[in-house]
Amino acid sequence: MSVADPLPVAQQVLGVEATDTQTEALRVAEFAKYKPTYHWDSTQEIELAGSTWRVLASAEIEDAEDTHFLDVVGMWTLSAETIIPPVDHTQILDPSSTEAQHPGNTDDSCNWNHSSVGETVVEISRVRRVLVPKRKGKDPLLTEDVVVNRLGSRIYARFIPVVANSADIPFYYPQVREYAFGYVEPEEKGHAASTLLILARELSPGSAVATKKQQMIWKDLIKRLYKWTVTERFGYQKRVEHDVMVDYETYTAKYQDLKAKYAAFWVDNWPEQTDPRKFVHEDIAIASWIICMWQQDSNSLRPSFVDLGCGNGLLVHLLTAEGYVGYGIDQCSRKVWTHYGQSVDLRAQTLEPYEYVADVDWIIGNHADELVPWIPVIAARSKAKFVVIPCCPHDFSGRKMAFPVVAGQSKYHAYSTYICELAERCGFGVEKEYLRIPSTKNLAIVGRRRVAEVSQTDIDTMIQAGKQDFVPRVPDSVKNEVRLAKVQARKQQDNDKSSL
Repeated sequence: MSVADPLPVAQQVLGVEATDTQTEALRVAEFAKYKPTYHWDSTQEIELAGSTWRVLASAEIEDAEDTHFLDVVGMWTLSAETIIPPVDHTQILDPSSTEAQHPGNTDDSCNWNHSSVGETVVEISRVRRVLVPKRKGKDPLLTEDVVVNRLGSRIYARFIPVVANSADIPFYYPQVREYAFGYVEPEEKGHAASTLLILARELSPGSAVATKKQQMIWKDLIKRLYKWTVTERFGYQKRVEHDVMVDYETYTAKYQDLKAKYAAFWVDNWPEQTDPRKFVHEDIAIASWIICMWQQDSNSLRPSFVDLGCGNGLLVHLLTAEGYVGYGIDQCSRKVWTHYGQSVDLRAQTLEPYEYVADVDWIIGNHADELVPWIPVIAARSKAKFVVIPCCPHDFSGRKMAFPVVAGQSKYHAYSTYICELAERCGFGVEKEYLRIPSTKNLAIVGRRRVAEVSQTDIDTMIQAGKQDFVPRVPDSVKNEVRLAKVQARKQQDNDKSSL
C-alpha cells in the first residue's frame, strides 16, 4: 500500500483515544458516594487571617490525599476556562513583570502570616494570572491572584480578583471579595474521609448565595472539585485529545461567531419536541468545526456537500447560511424544515446507499445511523471526501450489531475502529478529532486524503457484498401510521363486540 501523505498527528491520536473501562468503573463507583452539603440556609462561618469566611458547600471524600487536591488546583490555576466557561483562556504572568508585581489589593488579604492566623502558615504557591473572556469586545479582562496556603492539616487555594472595587468584577466571575477551595484532613485517626470545602469572603452578608444562579455556581464547583480529586486519586489519564485537526483558537472564534448569529433565534423558535439548548448548540459547534477544517483544506474555495441522514436539517441550514452549497437527505421531513426557507435544500427520501453516487466535494454523516458504514464507500465511489460522527453501531446490512470488545475499551471505540478500517480499505488516510460538543458520541472520522490506490472493482465488490443484506430502515412516519392503524383496528373490534 503506497502512502502519499502520512499523518503522524492522526496516528498519535489513535494511541490515546481508547477508554480504560476498568478505571472508569472505579471512578463511577466513587462518584456515586458524592453527597454534598450546601450551606445556604444555615450560615457557617470561620475566621481566617482576621477575615470572616462563609462556608458555602462541603463534601466528604474517601482516601483522597492532599497531593490529589493540589494537582487539581494546579490544573485549574493554569486553565481557569475549565471551571469558568465564559473564559477563553488564561495568561500566567511572569513574576518579574511590572503587572505581576503591582499589589492590586490594598487590604493585605493576600498575605497570611503566623500572627494573623494563629498557627503556622506555609505558602505553597502564588500566581498572578489574567482571565481572557470569550467575548473579547464586550467583557473586560480580569487580573487575579491565586494563593495556596497550608495551615496544619488544612489547605486553602484562594482566588482573589485584583480590582479597585467590587463594581469592577465582571459578570462571569463570582461576585465575592475572594473565594477558596479547601482540603481538610480527618481529625480522627482511622477515619478515611477528608473534607472538601468551598468558601467565600462575601461582599455583604448572604450576598454570595442570594440567588439561585449564585447557588448553582457553588454547586457546580464543589461537584467538579470532588470528581476531579477522585480522578487524580485513581491516576486516570485523559482518554482523548481535542484540537488535533483544528486548533482551539480558530475553532472558538468561529463558534462564537456562529453562536452570536444563530443560537438565540433557534433556541427561542425551535418547533420540534427535542431540547433546542442541546441540539442547536451541538450543531453550531459541528458546523463551526467543519467550516474551519474546510477553510484549511480548501484555502479560498468553498466545497459543496451533502448531509446524509440530516435529521432536523439544522447543520445544512447553518452551512448554507455561511455560503456553502449543498443539500441534506433524510427518510422523512421534520417540522422545522419549513422554517429554514427555500434556500435550504432538504430532501425527504429513502436512500439506497449501494446505488447512491454523490456529485459533491464532501459527504457528511452526523449520527447517520445505518448509513455511517456506507459513507466511506460512497465517498470512494463518488471520488469525494467525507466526515462521519458515528453513533449507534450498524453494519452494512443496516442492522444494529454488537462488536467484540477488548478489556479496557468501550463499545464505541470498537465501532469507531470498524468504521476506520472500512475507510482504510477504501484507500483513505484516516484522521480523527474528538469534537467539543455536548455528546458522548463526539468522534469525527475524516477521510480527506487518498493514501492508497483502490480499484473501482474492489469498491464494487464491497458494495455488492453489502447490497445483498441491506434492509432500509422503516421511516418513523410509517411506523407511526402502522401503530395508529393497529390502535384503530383494536378500537373497532372492541366496538363490534360491545354492539353484539
